[in-house]
Amino acid sequence: HPLYGYAVRPESMKTALIDWTAGHHGWRMESDWIRMVPGVVPAIYGAVRAFSQPGESVIVQSPVYFPFYSAITQNGRHIAENRLIEENGRYRMDFADLEAKFQAGAKLLLLCSPHNPGGRVWEKSELQTLVDLCVQYDAVIISDEIHCDLVFEGHVHTPTALIPGAADRTVTLFAPSKTFNIAGLATAAAAISSETLREKFHMVMEALHLTQGNLFGDVAFEAAYRCGEPWRRELMAYLQKNLDFLETFFSENAPAIRLMRPEATYLAWLDCRGLGMKDKELRRYFTQDLKLGLNPGIQFGKAGSGFMRLNFAVPRKVLETGVGQLSL
Repeated sequence: HPLYGYAVRPESMKTALIDWTAGHHGWRMESDWIRMVPGVVPAIYGAVRAFSQPGESVIVQSPVYFPFYSAITQNGRHIAENRLIEENGRYRMDFADLEAKFQAGAKLLLLCSPHNPGGRVWEKSELQTLVDLCVQYDAVIISDEIHCDLVFEGHVHTPTALIPGAADRTVTLFAPSKTFNIAGLATAAAAISSETLREKFHMVMEALHLTQGNLFGDVAFEAAYRCGEPWRRELMAYLQKNLDFLETFFSENAPAIRLMRPEATYLAWLDCRGLGMKDKELRRYFTQDLKLGLNPGIQFGKAGSGFMRLNFAVPRKVLETGVGQLSL
């Protein structure tokens, strides 16, 4: 249409998300719970301001998506690092350490579910233990679920807010940006069933003038959730084949690099510690020697030292050409 002025968001946007989430994840939200935001990262920044005070500690489960750290430090808060435990080729939560962080006074937890960069799909039992601790210590959970629609067969994503005890203390962040490759259209949503948390969050986002709509993003948001399922299914089938190719490739051609097979996302977390390189050397090796633009693991926290993150949501030919340079 010819009108490119300020966006007026239709109710059908929220309905599209509600129907999608109910159909895919068994969670039927209410329209009043939803607040539109310009992206998951701005929402995390706003949530840190809304649910903690300067000088307080905010918990992150490292290694984790690097904006989690800057959202804390750039808002004048302190990082409380609850390191994930690597076990049998996958990560699990360290609940004893998590409880220690709560006992030390932390009241806010940033959760990445599914996990980026490790690709874990947290099981209900894990989420229940986490939520029980948050209830015990009266902590708020910011659950980044941007990769929830990129889950591979054999795994099921459970919205954190569906876990008993979580609804009144959870802010869930959604966006079609990763699934449908429309991050540049800057439109996402926060779902908050608690009126108290919802108002605190809205006041901060309003004060930062981050509630203005993006006309093109709004249209894409609704279109993706209303009409995008056939495309998503084709995407997941393609990603599955790419992932299978990667697993075989590293096993046969680069055994010094170990793939932590993701249960979700299109991101491969590569354990390169077998190469015997320090992080700066490892980054230089990939970028300058191999000409590969991977994310250095150290960006995701100290727990990511010795790792590299590879995006395999690319045409097979590109993937084959890129990793072909890794034959060792």
